[in-house]
Amino acid sequence: MTLRQKTLLLIGVTLIGLLGVLYATLSTILLGYLYDLEVTKTRQELKRALDSLSEDVAQLSVVARQWGAWDDAYKFMGNGERKFIQSNFSDSLFFDFRLNLVLLSRPSGQIVFSRGLNLRQQKAMPVPQALIDANFELQSTDLRSGYRGILLVPEGTLIVASQPIVTTNGSGPSRGSLAIARYLNTAELNRLKALNQLSITIHKVNNPRLPTDFQQARSEFKVSKERLLHLESNRLLSSDELIIRPLNNDTMSGYALLRDIYGKPALLLRVDSPRVIYKQGLVGLRYLILSLLGVGLIFVLATLLLLEKLVLLRLARLSKDVKSIGTSNDLSMRVFSNGADELSSLGKTINWMLSALESSLKDLKAEREKAEQLLLNILPQPIANRLKKEERTIADSFNEATVLFADIVGFTNLSAHTPPVELVNLLNQIFSAFDRLAEQHGLEKIKTIGDAYMVVGGIPTPGSDRAQAVAEMAIDMLKEIQQFNALNHAEFNMRIGINTGPVVAGVIGLKKFIYDLWGDTVNIASRMESQGIPGCIQVTDATYERLKDKYEFEQRGVIQVKGKGEMMTYLLLGRK
Repeated sequence: MTLRQKTLLLIGVTLIGLLGVLYATLSTILLGYLYDLEVTKTRQELKRALDSLSEDVAQLSVVARQWGAWDDAYKFMGNGERKFIQSNFSDSLFFDFRLNLVLLSRPSGQIVFSRGLNLRQQKAMPVPQALIDANFELQSTDLRSGYRGILLVPEGTLIVASQPIVTTNGSGPSRGSLAIARYLNTAELNRLKALNQLSITIHKVNNPRLPTDFQQARSEFKVSKERLLHLESNRLLSSDELIIRPLNNDTMSGYALLRDIYGKPALLLRVDSPRVIYKQGLVGLRYLILSLLGVGLIFVLATLLLLEKLVLLRLARLSKDVKSIGTSNDLSMRVFSNGADELSSLGKTINWMLSALESSLKDLKAEREKAEQLLLNILPQPIANRLKKEERTIADSFNEATVLFADIVGFTNLSAHTPPVELVNLLNQIFSAFDRLAEQHGLEKIKTIGDAYMVVGGIPTPGSDRAQAVAEMAIDMLKEIQQFNALNHAEFNMRIGINTGPVVAGVIGLKKFIYDLWGDTVNIASRMESQGIPGCIQVTDATYERLKDKYEFEQRGVIQVKGKGEMMTYLLLGRK
């Protein structure tokens, strides 16, 4: 068998296996997901139907409560005046609230008034004996509660609500109860369907001609005696767990078991939902698999056209060697390059590249060490490390930092009469000495601007003793200037300003990075220097509070600070 045939067989088997696994995976995941969507949708529709039916029961209960807790009804149960019946229980009441039955009875069970009306035929109908019995059996001793829910009678299924007859303010004693009911007939069921835009079917649990799917649902519902004991005291419409399952390939159905006012299983309700999502999922899955199969066949043909005898094997060998070198990171290794064809030439080229990379890597390592040292001369080490990790925005807030500004007095006038080389040399000697002091005291030099020098304590690494370190450096800076003057027969003097407070620090720019500070603390420190006294160290009240226990100060008094108004300042004289 040739390599081409082997490759064809391998790719064919791989493609078929891949499609099989893909189909099985998509069938399990996608169709399972769509099935869960249908179950969720059907459950929501079933709950919507139950909520609508429960709302009908609740509305009926509200009507019963309004009529039961009414002074006029209370008086009627006492005097039996027929005028109350004539004015309040006319046909309009039945039509307005879609009532079929009204029943008023005394606590003894005596019927005071009862009436039934067929709304469709607009003619009288008898009040079922089962409703009369229920109204007597379920009379509540609680003046504020009655019962409501479903009642099965030989004539059909009733939605019923009852309420004790008391005064308008709810006081008693009760003179009986008022029961109103509505038949859950075809017309009422059609109203529920139209209202909720749902396919709803209801059957009695004890129906001997119950459809097969309803029989299966009935057997699956677990009717526990313990659950019956925990029904609501007002006998609201209650349902057990819901059952959701496919009725057939076209319909997903949800079933609910409804209980009557006695807590017994009464009705089975089913909501049907078309399986549109699942069908579309099946169609989409078939199209996807067919599309992938077509793409796979095209890929196989294109691959075979590009293959040459023994190319795959040698390329695999070459790839293995290159991968081994990459994994080991050892550029002294070489790939196998025996022969005189194009693949051998490629191997030799790779070996030449590895040799060049090995040499370049050594040079790069040396240059990298130089670059890192240069970067550390520009930025603090923690900031440089973050910058090397390609952190795009480096900005930090510090609750407390001590900022020092120093300026050489009269340096601008000196620069006008001094040669540039000599001027830069003098400034370099002074600032180099300051750099050594900053390193000695563990402070961070920020920048120099002309003849001004800026240093800060407390960033990028916070510390409780940084204000003291800045004070020490300020004192040493004045000493350093005096020594410089003595050695160079010069008369330089300095103004130094210090402030302590919160700052924001970060790196700005795309090139020639600089680590800088911002905030009122920095601005006030600059004002302390610019409005200071030559040869003195002027500090703010914030810095004074942190150093007054260890250093001698002289109160300069209140000065006018640009942009901040009047501020109390002090002159740092030295250590105690």
